[in-house]
Amino acid sequence: MIKSGQYNFLDQKRVIYGRNFVDAVFDEITESNAKRVLVVSSKTLHRKLGVTAPLKERLGERLLDIYDDIAPHAPLDNVLQLTQKLLRLKPDVIVSIGGGSVIDTVKVAALSAAVNAESVEEIAALRVTINEAGQQVSPVNPDNLVRQIAVPTTLSGAEFGTIGGAVDTARNVKDIYTHPQMCSQVIIYDAELCRLTPNELWVATAMRAVDHAVETVLSPLATPFTDGPALHALKLFGRSLQAGDQEKMSLEFIQECHFAVWAATIGLMRTPYGASHGIGHQVGAVAGVQHGLCSCVLLPSVLRYNANAAGERDTWIAEALGCKDINASDAVRNLILRLGLPDSLSKAGVKREQLPLIAAAALGSFFVKNNLEPITDVSQIMEILEMAWES
Repeated sequence: MIKSGQYNFLDQKRVIYGRNFVDAVFDEITESNAKRVLVVSSKTLHRKLGVTAPLKERLGERLLDIYDDIAPHAPLDNVLQLTQKLLRLKPDVIVSIGGGSVIDTVKVAALSAAVNAESVEEIAALRVTINEAGQQVSPVNPDNLVRQIAVPTTLSGAEFGTIGGAVDTARNVKDIYTHPQMCSQVIIYDAELCRLTPNELWVATAMRAVDHAVETVLSPLATPFTDGPALHALKLFGRSLQAGDQEKMSLEFIQECHFAVWAATIGLMRTPYGASHGIGHQVGAVAGVQHGLCSCVLLPSVLRYNANAAGERDTWIAEALGCKDINASDAVRNLILRLGLPDSLSKAGVKREQLPLIAAAALGSFFVKNNLEPITDVSQIMEILEMAWES
């Protein structure tokens, strides 16, 4: 049967690797002739580790401020604070230093600022909805968002996404926001900088990227163009991810992980992901579980649920992870256990009484609606959650 579909390329300039991030950021600012630069960073990198100090000195009068009031999962009140700062300072460009929460907060704030949102309610009204055809619908599409130069310190892959997630704490739901310019215009991978990332955070966010790769291969809209990079990403992660002392980690292995997350995002918002992402967003919102750990505790069970529909693709995933004669679910779980990460909802701190709330919130997710094995009822999500409850 002939397939029909569409693959969209990202509005990005370049990915830079193997350079000190301060030099690379300065060169990008100089080339673009930006005069007003806002740096957004995590508190740990800015205040505790002093990572932003050399950048502050290098940027001089071009630097407007360093903002570090970033909360996990990008709650809307936090997004509103950054939105107000963007409206007040009017930066030419934002330099984001940190992980997915930093980058996603900037994404949603940039969208909010572009439409002059003044309240949490006005920001929430910008969230994506799903139409009857299962397609994402964004209520606004402003012409120009302030763009990011991203310096990622984790492996979440948020820098490539044209979506951002933010939590509406009033509804206790993580919503999706989207715009073609949400992806970072320039990405700078500094392996030396990433030695400062706690190893448990490094490997946990890597599992988010593993989830990206796996659900790209299992997407209903997967193509040979997306299969190749996604499977190669799994191969790189399988040999380069290590638990241990991050400060002594091989720079070559750290860089291989950067290449892996780059390849793993080949399908990000171009080949729709499935239930691991859709349910995982709500596990994070309802139970406060870190993004990467959501993938750890859900992906093996979603793979089991999808196994029949996946056919030979299940074997492709296992073999890319270096595992023969076992299924993809077990291959992913082996990697999780090798990295010392939790492999069940209970081990991640989710309470059993939260499962129905998670299931109800996940049913309307774009990703759940695009799962390889169709999901049309809360009971099917509960089946996956029950599988994921205990390893």
